[in-house]
Parts: sequence; structure tokens; C-alpha cells
Amino acid sequence: MRKLVAATMIIAAAGLTACGKHDTKVYTDSKGNSVAVSNSDNGHMTITGSNGEKVEIGSGSQAKMPDWLPLYAGAQVKASFTGQGKDGTGGMVSFHTTAAPADVIAFYKQKAAAAGMADTMNMDSNGTMVYIGANEKTKSQVSVSATKASDGTDAQVTWGIK
Repeated sequence: MRKLVAATMIIAAAGLTACGKHDTKVYTDSKGNSVAVSNSDNGHMTITGSNGEKVEIGSGSQAKMPDWLPLYAGAQVKASFTGQGKDGTGGMVSFHTTAAPADVIAFYKQKAAAAGMADTMNMDSNGTMVYIGANEKTKSQVSVSATKASDGTDAQVTWGIK
């Protein structure tokens, strides 16, 4: 997965120049390893390795999150990233909302608790709130950061499932 993520960043930079088109390109290295890069006209890119591992990058309204971890209502997605491989799945979504940081954190704490997660960290410092929850039994975790902005909150939600 680490090799795929590194390749993703390089290919994403090159592939983003082709945004606005819907196409797929396959890149192969000298050892026969390949990645297929598919981008669509909605700002979404999927990179799939020859081993089946996948990374998805999106912007705008695109955000693939687990069922137990929905996007905050009314959130405006700025960027998203998901990945899946033999060691698990995970992702990140950043968004803006007119809600207060405390409301965003409370929402995700409730969702995490419903998914059987225990609080592992709560922090409130200089306008930024952070919450981390984990479920050792299901090997899942979530981290939420919410920062006060002039017109609401900028937030980032990161999750992982092994």
C-alpha cells in the first residue's frame, strides 16, 4: 500500500492536468508493476494497482465515507481521499460547514460511540477541537479535527479499518 500511495501522489499531480476529461491511462514500471489511473469530469480520480489495491481522490461534493461515518449535514467537501489494500481501508475528507466546531465534534463522537468506539483523545486548544475514537475489537478508528473559521468551521475526518 505504501508504494501505491507514493505512486499515487506522483501520478495524481500529472493526472490532475487532465481533469475535465473522462479517461483511463495505465502506467507500467520496468518490473511489470502497473497502475491504472482513471479520472472523470467531476474531479474524481481512481488509481488501481495491478495487485488490486485502490486509491480514490475527489474534490467538490465527492466523498466516500463508511456507512457508520456519514458526512456532516450541509458540509461543503473540499477534498477527499480513500484507499483500500490487503491491510485495510481508510480515508480522509476535509470540509467546511457553517456549524460550530463543538457541533461537528459532538456529531462525530455520537457516530463513533454508535459504532462501538471508545474515546481515546479529546482536545480543545485555541479554536481547534480534536476527537479520536477507536474500537479495538473491530480494528477501526476515527480522528476528527474542527477549527473555527470566520464563517463557520473547517474540519477534517480521518478513518481507518484493518
